[in-house]
Amino acid sequence: MAESVKHHLKAALTLLLKPLVRLLIAQGVTHADFSETAKEVYVEIALRHFDAEGKVNKSRVAILTGLTRKEVKNVVDRTLEIGNKARMFSRPERVLTGWYSDPKYTGPYGIPLELPYESSDLDDPSFVKLVRAYSGDMAPRQMLTELLSSGSVVELDQRYKAIRRNYEPAPLSPEIISRLGDIGYWVFSTIAKNMEKEKRQDFGFFERVVFADDGCTDDVIEKFDEYVKVRGQKLIEEIDVWFATNEHANDPNQQRKDTGFYMVHYVDNKEERSGLREILLERGVDID
Repeated sequence: MAESVKHHLKAALTLLLKPLVRLLIAQGVTHADFSETAKEVYVEIALRHFDAEGKVNKSRVAILTGLTRKEVKNVVDRTLEIGNKARMFSRPERVLTGWYSDPKYTGPYGIPLELPYESSDLDDPSFVKLVRAYSGDMAPRQMLTELLSSGSVVELDQRYKAIRRNYEPAPLSPEIISRLGDIGYWVFSTIAKNMEKEKRQDFGFFERVVFADDGCTDDVIEKFDEYVKVRGQKLIEEIDVWFATNEHANDPNQQRKDTGFYMVHYVDNKEERSGLREILLERGVDID
């Protein structure tokens, strides 16, 4: 039974990570960045909810999370070293750092050289050599395309010039990023809480879903979007009025918790649900 639950949880995790990882890649957040963040969260949740001891027991946390004791220690040390947290550079950032700091790729006063894409002379610097030195096995052409699209590099007469030391994918405002974290936390914490309803019938918060049994065409989806924006706005305004009229009911001697109601119109793309195996088979990769 436990293995079945674990299997289904992993399948659900795969599905919910797909839109998130798509956003992370688009914004230059690497697997290393994600992995380090996940380790921190595992250690935090293990300490907060599953380890009742007063002190931090690294062995106990390692057992709970599946991390090694060394990894747990690294997470703890890194968290405590406020202001000295080591930064994990993405590959484009490492290439730009090398371009601005390596004497092979800088001219007078440390200004980055304008580089040809490649050079037949082993001693002459080129973009291909730069990428191989600072980005491992990433394809130089793919790296160039990424740096050009981000605006960190420009092309001048078949040579390439670094004009910005930092690598910035399509920008997102801090407010939007913060909203992503808040909404994701609200949704997943509510769902996780409600999964225990079978144990207690009076447990859990309101959670409902309605959908078209056989799906809709784009035209009907557009009509539904217009409909739900009007009706949804009315409901949101009614709830806002309810909060205002019930403000007096809050006991000033009790701690307050943030609460609210979140609605979203979703459109499910079935192609996005297919897994890595299906993509590999579709693209002709042999799987023994």
